Amino acid sequence: MNISQLLESLKDPSATLSIGDKLLAGFSVAILSMSVVFIVLVIIQGIISLLQREKVKQQPTLASVVNTQEVNNEIQDNKELVAVITSAICAATGNKTNNILVKKIVRSNNSKSSWESISKNITK
Repeated sequence: MNISQLLESLKDPSATLSIGDKLLAGFSVAILSMSVVFIVLVIIQGIISLLQREKVKQQPTLASVVNTQEVNNEIQDNKELVAVITSAICAATGNKTNNILVKKIVRSNNSKSSWESISKNITK
């Protein structure tokens, strides 16, 4: 009995097959399904690699545009940032803005937000 006939006989539940035929049919179905999944995964990998290549090509042009905009808006952004930080401190402490002087703003290198770090401390 060849594989195609064996798979056809699996469709009919009343067909009597030996244990060896059932095992052979099961292995053939498993191999067939695994090969289909493998082929689909290879296609998906190819699509992803093509999209990453296009993304890498587009990044330098976007970076140059962003850099020119950042230079123009840097002074204005710093003033806005200082104003926001000052108002947040005033709201938290209840003081007026006359008593607070922001001298330096340093960006931290934390990849986690404050909420993430607090939740991990609580669960420990």
